[in-house]
Amino acid sequence: MRKQTESTQELDRRTAGGTPGLMTNPSFMRAFFDHVELIACISFLVPVIPGWVLIKRMSRTLRLLVIILSLMLLFAVGGYYTGTHYIPNLWIYFGGYVLTFYLFSVLFRRLLATPLAKWLTGSLMVLFGVFTALRIKDIITPGNFDSYTPAFLSIAMMAYCILYFNRQLGQPQITFIYKTPWFWVVTGLLLYYAGSFLILLTTDYLMLRDTVFTWGLWDLLDGLTIMRNLLIALGFAFYKNISWKTSF
Repeated sequence: MRKQTESTQELDRRTAGGTPGLMTNPSFMRAFFDHVELIACISFLVPVIPGWVLIKRMSRTLRLLVIILSLMLLFAVGGYYTGTHYIPNLWIYFGGYVLTFYLFSVLFRRLLATPLAKWLTGSLMVLFGVFTALRIKDIITPGNFDSYTPAFLSIAMMAYCILYFNRQLGQPQITFIYKTPWFWVVTGLLLYYAGSFLILLTTDYLMLRDTVFTWGLWDLLDGLTIMRNLLIALGFAFYKNISWKTSF
């Protein structure tokens, strides 16, 4: 994200004054942040690799989850390597957010399969479609990071995850909830989107401010990504539980 969202012109402006800083004088902290970002990209492989190994034994809902994670990996790597200091390539992120929203909406619609879930996912998909259509120019030819698109995604994902746990708590349990794979998957998603919501909402303001605090926020966002991927991968440890092969 931080490599993606700062233009070459902005870098030239910052370095023109000759004042040493994080950009002009790389420090241990800057190197640490870059390593965390790379680790966050690599962490996608932790759930993706076993997911593709076991995909033939999974239900359609779980196969969709593996596909979503694979696409998120491609968008993360694509944004990291092709968008360095090049703001017009932000469409990679925007396209990723839009596609991720609709795929996750379909996933939770199949996972929950209740009238309330169908109404909620359907309503949000229509609203998001209208929202995207009204702002399609900003998505295709961005001049800055669009904080509203990922913020919408975060709110929708939090609603989906809360709806999942609400239904789980109302269901008679035949096994401990933490022994089911979807518990870990949804927990990872909820922690990530709840924790990253405010960061993503203010990215358009923070992206061009090169401070220790800002880099710390990017580091936190990468840490949340790593935690989410590890929790999702943990769900594969319960593959033998019959709940893995059904919605619950």
